[in-house]
Amino acid sequence: MKVLVTGMIAGMDDAKLLKRVQQLGQRNNRDIRIFNAVEHFTSGGRKPLERLLGTTDYVFELTREREYERIGFKILEENLQDVIIRAPATVEWNRVNRKFKDQRYIRDFIRPDLIVTLIDAEWLIQKRLQNPPEEDHFFRVLRDRNHTIYEILSWMNEEVSLSEDWAKYMGVPHYVLAVSEPPEALYKLVAHRNPWVVYASYSMTYGTPEMRKEVDRVIHRLRRFAVIVDPQTVEIPNDGFDSKVDQEVIYAYTVHRDLHWYVGKVHSVVAIHPYPERPPLSAGMMDELGHARDYMKGRYMIFPRGFSPFTTDSYIEKGHLFEHADDFFHYIEHVEGRKPFSDELELQGEMAI
Repeated sequence: MKVLVTGMIAGMDDAKLLKRVQQLGQRNNRDIRIFNAVEHFTSGGRKPLERLLGTTDYVFELTREREYERIGFKILEENLQDVIIRAPATVEWNRVNRKFKDQRYIRDFIRPDLIVTLIDAEWLIQKRLQNPPEEDHFFRVLRDRNHTIYEILSWMNEEVSLSEDWAKYMGVPHYVLAVSEPPEALYKLVAHRNPWVVYASYSMTYGTPEMRKEVDRVIHRLRRFAVIVDPQTVEIPNDGFDSKVDQEVIYAYTVHRDLHWYVGKVHSVVAIHPYPERPPLSAGMMDELGHARDYMKGRYMIFPRGFSPFTTDSYIEKGHLFEHADDFFHYIEHVEGRKPFSDELELQGEMAI
């Protein structure tokens, strides 16, 4: 599969994630090649990105088009099968979000099978922007701009939005993954055509530590069958907010991310609520299931309190409500016929739950 990976080019540990995906490929005898488009644009750093951004849009556009042609010809020449092309859809520069209109050249020369946009917690991005690598002048210029939480989230939103437009233009799927997701999520999208992509929905506010472990066990087990989008991989700050505005913005984008970037793009939502008594059904989880219904996504629920006409008729499809996790897994494997991945999906040092 050829996967175009977009996302902010500063403040995320995406290089580490892509390296680990490549290592998973090696463990499974797959040669996953990674092309970093920015390195191609800058000729390996000899043409600084800030200088290219300071030229006319026409000159920079020609530079990008030429390099996409070269990458595409390289993929074709070597008959590469598993490829990641890391490229930005936008760049924030001098307080302006520069949107790259590269979709035609990417379609004609790269011809990606799908697009994945990487994201991260906005407050972590802000911290990294405040401590750039000494050798990265572009990164240091961004530090001097002192980008706010709102500006960082706006850049991230523009990146997701334009990537989604590119995907629609090319007629390919578009997914959003956090860089802190296990590397096996992106690996599956590279190594397998049309895998099942699932959003894990559960209460993140209430519940005992033991019940949270049970939720994690279900998610871990489900990874054998699907690409999992797990909302807890984007961390909400646990040491308060710098301002009321930051709190409002982060909360607004958290809801927007979960409902539109995640639920709106996956194939199915699996709601995990293993509590026999309290807490009650999570308002956020029920909102996610409601949006999944409106998006016409598959909906499943693990809920030991039993069946309810309100749950089965409104939120969950008939036959998709299960009192025990074992019943759910029996259903997807033996009734729906979903096959577990045979790949080695854990890197050395990673432990199963």
